Formats: sequence, C-alpha cells, structure tokens
Amino acid sequence: MKVEIIGKTDVGLQRDANEDSFGILESKRLAVVCDGMGGHAAGEVASRCAVDTLLSLYKGAEIPDAAGDAFELSPELSEEARFLVSSVRIANTRTYLMSEADPRLAGMGTTIVAAVFSGGSITISHVGDSRAYRIRKNSLSQLTVDHSLVSELLASGRITQEKAGEYPNRNIITRALGVRERVRVDVREQCVEAGDLFLLCSDGLTGMVKETEILRIITDSDGDLDTMADRLIAAANEGGGGDNITCVLARVTSVTEKDVHDVEMTTLTVPEERDSELAAQRIVSDALESMPEGMAGNSSGADDADSAPPKSRRFPGLLIICLVAAVALILLAFVADVTGTREALSRMFGLN
Repeated sequence: MKVEIIGKTDVGLQRDANEDSFGILESKRLAVVCDGMGGHAAGEVASRCAVDTLLSLYKGAEIPDAAGDAFELSPELSEEARFLVSSVRIANTRTYLMSEADPRLAGMGTTIVAAVFSGGSITISHVGDSRAYRIRKNSLSQLTVDHSLVSELLASGRITQEKAGEYPNRNIITRALGVRERVRVDVREQCVEAGDLFLLCSDGLTGMVKETEILRIITDSDGDLDTMADRLIAAANEGGGGDNITCVLARVTSVTEKDVHDVEMTTLTVPEERDSELAAQRIVSDALESMPEGMAGNSSGADDADSAPPKSRRFPGLLIICLVAAVALILLAFVADVTGTREALSRMFGLN
C-alpha cells in the first residue's frame, strides 16, 4: 500500500498563538493531529508532547523490558490497534506527568486524532473532538465521534442537530489527554481502497466550515493535496478564523491485492488503564524523557528518518568554517604584507 500525506496548520484570525500540532511519519504511514488547551503556552506544550510521543514510539524508541504491560492490550484488537492505542495512552501519561511537575503547565491538555495505514487498512485512534473523515467517490463520512458535551446531548436526543451549532457550551470536551492520570481511548479499523482520501483536522476547521463545503473544496481542488489544505484553511479563516486550524490529508494511491484483508469494525472504546498498565506507561514516559535531544519527533510537520536536521544544529559547523577561513585570510595577508597589513596587525596586537 502506498499513501501520500501532507499537513498544514494556521493560527487563525483571533488567537495570538497556535496551540495545534501535527506530525507525519511517512515511513510508517502515520499521521497525528492534536489541539492543545491551557493557559499561556501550556496548550502548545501539551499538543507538541503528544505528537512527539507518537512519532518517537513509531520511530522505534527503545522500550525498557519492564514496560511490556504498556502494550499488552485486549487480543480482540489487531497488532496495529494495540500499538496505536498504547502510544496514545503513553502520550496521556507523559503529558499528565509534565503538567504535574510544572505549576505553569497545570491543567493543560490536548485532543488527539491519529491514523496509521497498514496491510490494506487504516487504524484510527482519538480522544477529544479532533476528527477523522474519509472521502470516497465524492462522499464524505465522519469516522470519529466527538468526545464533547454537544455530542453527548445529540446522542441522548436532548438537543437537535440544528441547535447543536448554536449551543452555548459547544466547545466543552468530555475527554482529553493530559488532564487525568488515566484515559479512555477510542479506536477504529477499516479497509481502504485506492483513491480513498482521509482528512484529520482540529475543530478550528470543522467549527468554521460546514461538511458540505469541506467536500466541495476537496473535490474542486483537482486532486492536489497542497491546494486542498490551503483552501480548507482559507475557508476556515473566511468563516471567522476563531481558532487555530490544522488539517492533514492522506491519500491511498495504491493497494496491492496481497495487502487487502477483511477489516471493518465499529469504533471501540478501550477502558482506562489497569494499575500494571499505568505503571508500565510511566516507565516508557521516563525512557522517552531521557532520550538524547533530537531523537524525539518534530511536531512542526513531516518527520521522517531522512529529514534534514534543523538549521540551528547546522549553524555551529558553518560558524567554525567561517572563522577558520577568516583567520586563514588574515594570516595570508600578514605573510604577503598586503597593503601594509603586517604593520597594521603588529600595531593592533602590540607586536614588534
């Protein structure tokens, strides 16, 4: 199976900072979107921590032997689902411990929606109200159910769909990463077809743009993922830009016959962790914290083994080269006595 993935984020028109984060690991066909919450920069810290945790685990971060229980989930879940749910749980533990350790980050949290493609299917896991959609044959289907007050009221029939968009507390979410020590995680798996397009996004998009408009923008973009992302973000800003906007688009370009197997299930909710699982997750979290700088994922966008190092890490080497070149030129000028350089340098350094 081959998958093309791109992602973009925008601060919107009414926020001072962008608390959304996203990550892409193309070698593992993994995409993650998180929408942080909390005072000052805490939301940004929470969302970045969650994204980096998943990227690090999927890159193959070394897991201590004592942490095996962190990944031993129900056998009714596939191997892909067990690893993805476990990774989301560890992200919760890591974010929670970070907020407990630093009073400035107290109360921070983040939503998460993550998808991984493997063996002719997609596995999606989420907590909160960031969403996953599938676009197939000009039809858009929501694959996740919001963990929000409005969603619960709709499910119970206490409000109508027409009133949901105007409900005064529509932004209240009922589940998030980092706010509690334990978390319930939803997971879903289903088969994919060549040409399927998947959209992962924060509510900065879905709160500003109707689903019918999302579908129109996607179908009118001539199949170009960059154009789709740009137009979706522009539409959210035209709708008011009331929140940060993030979207990741993943298109299945091919599925070989040997990849396809019969996977189609409804969304399952994995219960909160047992004590042994929670203890194992803390061990993994500690291991990730002790990783050398640069080993963890970069939540600013596509992150793969072949990614170039950040410019800040290349700068010291360039600086040394420039200094060596400058010294060499000065010495050459001194030896050649170019336009009195030797005399000038001798006076400067008090040489005779």
